[in-house]
Amino acid sequence: MASFREICFTPTEFANLAKVGKDTVHELEANGLLKTIKKRVGNVDRKMVTLEDMQSYFRSIRSVATATAAEASAPVTMGDGAEAAGPAMPAVNNLAQTLARTGFVAHAPKHKIQMFYNVKGGTGKSTLTAQYVMRAAMLGLNVLAIDLDGQGHLTVNLDVLDAHERPTVYDVLINDLPMSEAIMNVAPGLDLVPANLGLCNIEIPLNQKTRREYRLSEAIKKIAHRYDLIVADTNPAASILNGSMLVAGDLVNVVCATNPLSFHGMSLVMATIETMEQEFGRQLDVRIVPNMYDNREVISQEVLGELRSQFEGCCTRAVVNRSADLNEATKRRSTVWDVNPRGAAAQDMSTLTEELLYG
Repeated sequence: MASFREICFTPTEFANLAKVGKDTVHELEANGLLKTIKKRVGNVDRKMVTLEDMQSYFRSIRSVATATAAEASAPVTMGDGAEAAGPAMPAVNNLAQTLARTGFVAHAPKHKIQMFYNVKGGTGKSTLTAQYVMRAAMLGLNVLAIDLDGQGHLTVNLDVLDAHERPTVYDVLINDLPMSEAIMNVAPGLDLVPANLGLCNIEIPLNQKTRREYRLSEAIKKIAHRYDLIVADTNPAASILNGSMLVAGDLVNVVCATNPLSFHGMSLVMATIETMEQEFGRQLDVRIVPNMYDNREVISQEVLGELRSQFEGCCTRAVVNRSADLNEATKRRSTVWDVNPRGAAAQDMSTLTEELLYG
């Protein structure tokens, strides 16, 4: 068992995650895009890719893509002094060719500030949030996770067990602590504002503050320049704190378990979001994430069909299937890629992450 900070990947596992052929790994190494280490596994020294080296790889090819795009759009000076669009030098080199084969998305996330939301508990929201931010960090993004649930499940999922000793969003919104002082690092490329039970008492003092719904947004804006992605896990309630995050966010990821009770509550969730949009003059993008799907159950199939029918255009193409790997990852306080990198849960989370980041 390895924590997220210590996770390593075999070349085959890396190739699957990076969507490159296994034989491409050697080429990436030769071009200086990827580093590997020798690590003792049992009685054998194996070639492995560390988390930091994976992140460095994605950042490198993102830089290559940016440079190649800039080069391709640079004007070319003609003989008569006129300029024409085109590369100032050959735009295609070995690195660009390698990049083209990976299918890697080089642009920044479509929505920088996101939240996972549902007023109903038990939908798997915190589990998905944890896996999502870890996968985004694996892609080389600088990520900040914010736990807004007093139960602190996201915090525990990210292997922080001393949250009762640490500052939370309560200190930021009520005691005017700068957000930067509430942030802790949990792994390379991944920071966290943790939560503890004290956060359950925030509603009354927050209600007494002026501009209460804007305080969280203003706090996040002060540190947003440090991150590529900011993701909040909200508490299962129609609370002022969740309303504050709705004001701050760009994208609302509503996690809906594919069972009748969770589906029944979707009307309330969507009505709450619509009310917030009208009250604060905002236009939020909403994605509904079907979770805990089991294709062996007729009711699960029916709920998924109703979600896609009634909320057409909002429902994600990606569906997260019910899997023991997600429970095991939660138990280990690590990722599904540590549990079973080739499993259905790892595939589901990779697909969902790409859709929520770039879809």
